[in-house]
Amino acid sequence: MVLIATLLQASGVDTIAVTRFNVAPDLLLILMVFFAIRCNVNEAIISSFVIGFAADVATGFLMGPRVISFGLFGTGLAYLHRVITIRKMFHESLAILVVGLGAGGLALLLSLLGGQSARPGALGVLAGTSIYSAVLGPFLFLLLEWSMRIKNRRRGPPPATR
Repeated sequence: MVLIATLLQASGVDTIAVTRFNVAPDLLLILMVFFAIRCNVNEAIISSFVIGFAADVATGFLMGPRVISFGLFGTGLAYLHRVITIRKMFHESLAILVVGLGAGGLALLLSLLGGQSARPGALGVLAGTSIYSAVLGPFLFLLLEWSMRIKNRRRGPPPATR
């Protein structure tokens, strides 16, 4: 899944991009948040760093900022998920938005510290990408859950307890 998402991020996501604002969804961010809230902590940490590495490869920029930022925010979200259940689409969307802004901001800061110059309007693109990903993400979660045969969404009221 990471390989498919990386290939789509590097080449195919331009078909659904909003070219006027230079904004496209970040499929790897969506996948990282999915694994962080659907897997156990150890799997989420490993997948966050692997997806961060794939994000660095897909963007073609300085190697390392996305590995660090995705790893830190994915780990934090996995530990947060042990305390707060994130199952509703709105909560998933909010998690993608917050993690997208945080991880993207940290990656931008690390890139600047690494000597790379920031593109004009980088913060606007970061905000737009995070919002676009947050809108698209929960629907992709449904597709990912179906493809992985995960059945953990609740339908209807919770069962009665005695």
